[in-house]
Amino acid sequence: MKKASGKVTIKDISKELGISAVSVHRALRGKEGISSELRSKILETANEMGYVENYAAASIKRKTSKVAVVLPKDKWEKKIYFDYLWLGINKGAQELKGLNIEISPFVCDNEEEQLVQLKEIADKGSNEYGGVITISFTRASEVLMQFQRMLAKDMRVLVIDDHIEIPEGLISIPPREIQVGKVAAELATLITPDKGRILVSCGRKDSKIHEGRLESFCNYIKENKPELIIELVTGYTRNMDHRGELYKNACEALGKYSDICLIYALTSHDNRAFVEALEKYGNNKKVAIIGTDLNEETLEFLKKKRMSAVIDQNPYDKGYMAFKIMVDCLIKNMSVPDVIPCRIDIALENNADLYAD
Repeated sequence: MKKASGKVTIKDISKELGISAVSVHRALRGKEGISSELRSKILETANEMGYVENYAAASIKRKTSKVAVVLPKDKWEKKIYFDYLWLGINKGAQELKGLNIEISPFVCDNEEEQLVQLKEIADKGSNEYGGVITISFTRASEVLMQFQRMLAKDMRVLVIDDHIEIPEGLISIPPREIQVGKVAAELATLITPDKGRILVSCGRKDSKIHEGRLESFCNYIKENKPELIIELVTGYTRNMDHRGELYKNACEALGKYSDICLIYALTSHDNRAFVEALEKYGNNKKVAIIGTDLNEETLEFLKKKRMSAVIDQNPYDKGYMAFKIMVDCLIKNMSVPDVIPCRIDIALENNADLYAD
């Protein structure tokens, strides 16, 4: 097949196949009105001829596509986790602003607020919103119902930090909670003695993600260093009360046990409480702390040797990827996988600056 000289156009493809430009347009835009066999032939020919879609030019003729973003924000003076999701999403939107796609932000502090917002978005449907980026607090049936309503209205739904298989059609950036727990536990076995005690925060009681991370951490420790004793510390809160229940329970454990060799903060909300508890009640014990999520707070902790390591789940990258995926779906009409993984990193004092900003 001879490629057209210069930039390949829809007219070049229609001439090559002897069909109308309208049919080629429908195939390239993912529109109905042609058979699947003809569509495949058109796409194959377009690829062979080197056709490249000019999405920016096409967006000028198309009305603005809106993506609803329904996420919490951090309740702290420093960015902790959710703020990095927003930063990543906004960065993606800024880079692709020429494609005529914009964000409609909805801030939800809890699942009840999220449900109200999702109902509002689902009611308006695809005439208002092309897609939704959100999270799952507890997989409540009412929330899953709103996802189903959106999908039924041809909206794309992307869920960050969960992998929900039903309803079908959701796009997920999973938390990889099993791997996170195992990575933290493997690191713990490398820096602890064979015997001793580990303090571990429990996370949120109604979170399947936190539950899975905790279970995988504990199982790995039991399998690889069975003489290490795990002490669970309760008191998770999203209100960032670093002198609240978790802090008090950690202080009590530090005063009670003399063989504590490691502390693992299961979530980003637990980091500061553990650091301050150890510094006040650790009596200069040589106790390592493994934190969760590299952010403004934990970066400072690493630099000042107040933490030994941080398991980073890369929330910024998750947000950035989420918006790019929405563009692929809504603007480029591309098929994307149902599950898109994000890497897990270990930040130490000497490489933490590589992840800053």
